[in-house]
Amino acid sequence: MEYLNKDDIFELIDSLSSDVVSFDRVRPHNKGEIRKSASMDRRELKEFIAGAIEEEHQPGGDIEIFIPSINKILVGQHDGVYWLESNT
Repeated sequence: MEYLNKDDIFELIDSLSSDVVSFDRVRPHNKGEIRKSASMDRRELKEFIAGAIEEEHQPGGDIEIFIPSINKILVGQHDGVYWLESNT
């Protein structure tokens, strides 16, 4: 798995067509997970991600953002690490 740096992540976010980015928040729960839909405007999301990388902590658990231009999911883990996964 190859982790993404901040510039790569921001480039992916900028490729999205909307100024408001929708994503899923994912939190482990017992033997499963809890998913909640959320959204932020692009600028706020970039600030959130930059803070998570810098602090090595992402409040609220993991996030998953679908990137349609490459048909992949940008995964942000609760410890501020990001990577791409296939959309299957």
